[in-house]
Parts: sequence; C-alpha cells; structure tokens
Amino acid sequence: MTTEIVVSDFPRNHIVEFGGLPVLDAVPSRGSRDLRENAAEVLERRGEPVPAALVPGEGPDAARLRAALDDPGSVAWWLPLVSWEDGGFRYAGDHLRELARRVDGADVVALVLGGTVDHRRVEDDAGRPVAEARPQVFVDPPGNPYIDDDAAVLSGAVEAMTELAGEFPNLRALFVGEIDDAQIHLASGVDVTPLLAALPGLTEFEMCAEGGPEIGIRGHDGLRRLALNGAVHTDALHRLAACRMPALERLELWSSEEFSDAQDPDERAAFDALFHGDAHPRLRHLGLRDFTFVDAMVGQLAGSPLPSRLEGLDLSRGALTDPGARILLDAGAFRGLARLDLRYHYMTDEMAERVRAAFTGAGVEVDVRHGRRRR
Repeated sequence: MTTEIVVSDFPRNHIVEFGGLPVLDAVPSRGSRDLRENAAEVLERRGEPVPAALVPGEGPDAARLRAALDDPGSVAWWLPLVSWEDGGFRYAGDHLRELARRVDGADVVALVLGGTVDHRRVEDDAGRPVAEARPQVFVDPPGNPYIDDDAAVLSGAVEAMTELAGEFPNLRALFVGEIDDAQIHLASGVDVTPLLAALPGLTEFEMCAEGGPEIGIRGHDGLRRLALNGAVHTDALHRLAACRMPALERLELWSSEEFSDAQDPDERAAFDALFHGDAHPRLRHLGLRDFTFVDAMVGQLAGSPLPSRLEGLDLSRGALTDPGARILLDAGAFRGLARLDLRYHYMTDEMAERVRAAFTGAGVEVDVRHGRRRR
C-alpha cells in the first residue's frame, strides 16, 4: 500500500492503487499527468519513495498497457470524465464503451473515473502533448463537439456507468470523481441510487462530490467499504444512516470547509442518526476526517453504542483540540479500539503525550504525530 498522499483536502492514492490493484492510466492526458506530478511532489517533499506509476515513461507505460490488455483484471482502469480527442469532447461513457470493446468487460474488476470536469481546461490541455508518440489504447471517431455544462460531467459519468453496468458484471471496486479539489464545487447533487442498484456485486465504492451523493436505495448487500470525499449534507447523512448495508466494514467521510466551525443542530442530529443507527451492523472501521467540529463528534460518539463495536477510529486531519482529547481519555469505550489515528491535530504537546501514553498503555495503536495541523 502506497503511503497516504494528500495534496490538498483529499487523498490521491487512487491514482496509484485502488481496490487492491495498481491503477493504469488508460487514456493519458495533461490532466491525469498533472494529478500524478502533484502527488509525486508531495512524496518527494516527505522524502518518501515515488511509485513508478507516478513517473511517466514511454517504455514502462507501453509495457503496463500490454500487460493490462492481456490481463484486464490485473489493474484498476483509470478513465477520464471528459477528454478532448480528434477535435471533439469525449466523456466517461465513450471511454467505458471503448474499454468494453477492447477487453472482455467481465474481466474488469476495478474502475476509477476522474481527471477534470472543466471543458475549457481539457481543450487547452490537448494543445500540450503529454509525451512523444505515447501508445494509445482508445482510438475512436471524433467525439461530439457539443460542450456539456461542466457541472453535468460527473452526473453524466454516473448515468453512463449505470447504463453500462451490464458490460462489467464482475466489477467490485468503483471510484467516481477522482478530480482536483478546486473543482469539487462543480460536482454536486449527484444521485447514485440507480448506480448502486445496478451494481449489486460492488464491494468498494468511493466518490468525491460536493454535499455528498444522493443515496436513495433502501440498502446494498455487497458493499464492504464506502468512502465519501466532500462535505456531506445533513439530508445525505440521514439517508446514509438509514441505508441498510449488512456487509459494510469500513466507512470513511472526508469533510471540507462546507461545515462551519461549530456544529449546528441539524448536523448534530444527522450524526446522531449515523452513530446510533443499526443499518451497518458489521461496521468496524470509521473515518471522520478533516472535520472542523471533530471535538463535538467525539462527544457524540462517546454517548453512542458505536465505539464498542469499532476496531479502528480515524479522526486525522481534523480540528481535534484538548477538550475533544479529554473526552477520548475519559470515555472507556475508546480503550477497546485496536487503532486510533489522530494525526494532524490541534492538541497541545502535553495533551498529545497524555493521549499517546494512555492509549498505548491500554494496548491501542495510537498515532498523534503532526500536531498543530502541520502538513
């Protein structure tokens, strides 16, 4: 597993690895290369090794491509939400159809749809070649020159994936919206209800969308991991709390600055519904990351039955301060965790050491590095 790559607000590991598989950039573009270069810079600044997948090279790229075409289930296929080719725009649906033509869709087990939703940027990027004579998997007639609204790109990708779900009957892992953080405002109000219904065999689903996706289904029997990147609105949280997912083991929510510094009553009620609900009986790992009101959420968690079921709790990159840490120390339920991740916090050094010593003494693997939110 590659070390966590967080360029700005959200993780970027999905350009290297997803669904337990290496990611193949099947349609190289300036946008996809920019994502990789930014991730490589983060790792270089940390003095950590840069995975080969982040370093473009004609020889290695061609070799990875040939291997993937021979064994489509050996990689997670990374396809653009929108691209510019032969004088026209092509969308996720175009690339999904082409993938189903070039390989047996039944062999594809993991997909990532990402890049950018900005049409002007895509068109401009086309004027800047990524590399000389790079091998291309997808050579198709010119795309439709009609320019969709940027805000419709992500919902269009979801609709296309829903329509083409039958082409990928063994799909197990899907990420929709691997985009730049700055574009998340263009990805909102996306209804994934039909998509999840069309993919009953899905075990891992991740999405980046402002306000969180609309999840209107009554349940999904297969999902084991669900991750939502972007502030999840209260109504979406209530629907998530009510959505029965009996196999769900990992739930991860990444916030952004949509949430105010103080938790309002509607937000509190929504998280109470999530923490006290019984729709996810196998949940063992909970991530509440990059939240400003994490102290309040710790208090809510302490008063709920959920901590006693959890093995892992991740509150990293949030505004955890000493009051929230005191709740962690005083509530006995948290001592039953196997792992507690508090990296990038706002605790004082003294409190961080108290937390480290107390939980380590209780047999909990605790991480309190990077205090005062040093990235």
